[in-house]
Order: sequence, then C-alpha cells, then structure tokens
Amino acid sequence: MKSQPDFHTREEIDQLVEGIYRALETTEERLDRRCDDIYFPMDLSISALTSKIEAIQGELVEIDSYIACRPEASASIDRRNNKSTDTHRQTSVDDATNRGRLVQKVTSDMFDTHNHGEEISADTYTTVMRHQFNLESLGD
Repeated sequence: MKSQPDFHTREEIDQLVEGIYRALETTEERLDRRCDDIYFPMDLSISALTSKIEAIQGELVEIDSYIACRPEASASIDRRNNKSTDTHRQTSVDDATNRGRLVQKVTSDMFDTHNHGEEISADTYTTVMRHQFNLESLGD
C-alpha cells in the first residue's frame, strides 16, 4: 500500500484550502437558507394575520354601520329581546272594509316581484353573507 507523502507542494495546499473554503461557503449558504425557511415564513404569516385582522376590523365597521342604519335589527343575538314573530294581527278576509284592499295589495305584490327581483336577490345575498360571517366567527 502506498502511503501519502508527509509534505505537500504549495499548489496542493492552496487547492486543499480552496476546497475547504468552498465547502464552508456551501454549508453557510445551506444554513442561511434553512434559517430563512424557518424565520421568514413565520414573519410572512404574522404579516398575513395582521392583514386579516385589518380586513376583519373593516368588516366589523361595515356591519356596525349596517346595524345602525336598521334600528329594527338587534345589535346582538344575545340581547334579551322578547319580540315574537307571531304577534302580527290577522286580517280577516271577511271584513267588508278590507276585502278590496287585500286583493289590490296581492296584485301589486305580484307585479313588484317581477320588477324588483334583483333587489330581493341582493338583500338575500347580503343576509346570507352576514350569517355566514357570524357562523365563521362563532367557529373561531
């Protein structure tokens, strides 16, 4: 077996040192990338959460202004408001004074449905989105 010589030329030593420095640079780059993978995504997720918080605060302002515009709507589902949906006065069809008005009202409602379908859809969509937001916030 051939043993390695105890001495190296200057050129061989320079090549060895250069190889060591290349290996160190590669290792340093890998460590830098690993640290970037660890720390920067955390920073990005924090900024993403901050953006989400700002968006939710904006939505809360919109909801508050929506509630303020509709005084008949309750600001909170927890509010002790004992209004019953069954307390509407029943109008009798047998009443002679109301008979003509009831037929006219039903006829006008039928025409309004065709003309204002988009408004009804928009109101329904808004209500559904508001309820979806409430359900999502309850889930959190």
